[in-house]
Amino acid sequence: MAKKPKIVFAFVEAGMGHIMPMTAVYNAFVKKYGDKCEVVKSYFFRDKDNPDMKYVEEEFIREVKLTNACRARGSFQFFLLDLLGYNISMKFVLERKFKRGYKPSIEYMKELNPDLIFNTHFSTLYYACQAKSKGLINPDIVAYCPDPRIGGQWDTRLDLIAVSSSLGKQNAERKKFKKGQVVEVPFMIRQEVKNYDKDKKFYRRELGIPEDNFTILLADGAYGAGKLRETVYKLFGLKQKITVLAVCGKNERLYREFCAVKKPENICFVPFGFTDKMLMLSACCDVFIGKAGASNMAEACYFGAPQIVTFCATPIETWIAEYYTDEVKSAVKITDINKVVKKIDEWISRPESMQPYIDACKSQHRTDGPDMMADILWDRLSKRYS
Repeated sequence: MAKKPKIVFAFVEAGMGHIMPMTAVYNAFVKKYGDKCEVVKSYFFRDKDNPDMKYVEEEFIREVKLTNACRARGSFQFFLLDLLGYNISMKFVLERKFKRGYKPSIEYMKELNPDLIFNTHFSTLYYACQAKSKGLINPDIVAYCPDPRIGGQWDTRLDLIAVSSSLGKQNAERKKFKKGQVVEVPFMIRQEVKNYDKDKKFYRRELGIPEDNFTILLADGAYGAGKLRETVYKLFGLKQKITVLAVCGKNERLYREFCAVKKPENICFVPFGFTDKMLMLSACCDVFIGKAGASNMAEACYFGAPQIVTFCATPIETWIAEYYTDEVKSAVKITDINKVVKKIDEWISRPESMQPYIDACKSQHRTDGPDMMADILWDRLSKRYS
């Protein structure tokens, strides 16, 4: 029997912004082509139970939390990336700062020995390119950038990188790639969104919350940092009947605080920890408020909920915010939480002022990104064996 080609999907947690699009593409690929090749779902830094590899991912997670708490940290890192350039920056981060994880990661790449590896995080992309340059593996190396612009952290030695925006500001970053290396695709939104085809009141009933309240969804990333706490307490000052859904993610301390809070009688307040109900929450809300995460913004937009961006932890999130405020026009960026509350009060009192943002959301009502990406991967993989 002829050997089936092997494709590796390299999952990395550094927030959920890399996991969610990877999951969407993986599920689409398995459904369409899983019987035609060997598919490896790799949680790259955890598969080998190697403490040195686990350390690298734990540091990525720690860094996300720190940049969420201090925006200047993320901005400074990108300043250094621009100043020093990709080669020096990535060599320092992955071969010096995280030196203990470098050798076992390269060895694991060799062990995986894929015919194609798909990445949504710069670390596994770097390891794959390094292993290929050393002659240890010889795969097609493909990446998906979940951000509107391709930042300097993406290795140009790859074969193909997909991106979901053609922002004019992206032209400078694209110049570092060769012709044909960049392809545009719709955003990798989870295919499960198609299952949520009822109206907002239906999902409010499912959640056991008031059907007719103006409903606000709050989320500040997987680790519940940012301005979530401040936003909740400021919203408690509104006099209208509203529902506030606050997703704390993995911030268990904040979740416990919210569970014990005394809220005004006119407000239905429901806190969530790390939840699998994000799509239902997005499907039931009137507005999303929080950090400019790629998937959270895309999902709220898909369900016709305008977005208020209160926080951008890194330049990447600033690009995401700019995409939705300037290009899609479904969002506003307001960093002063008092002004956020005033905007909500305006939208409740004058619903017509919110309508242009609702209308703008319709332009993002696409779900074919993961299928298109799966087709691209299979086309490249099958050509190696044609």
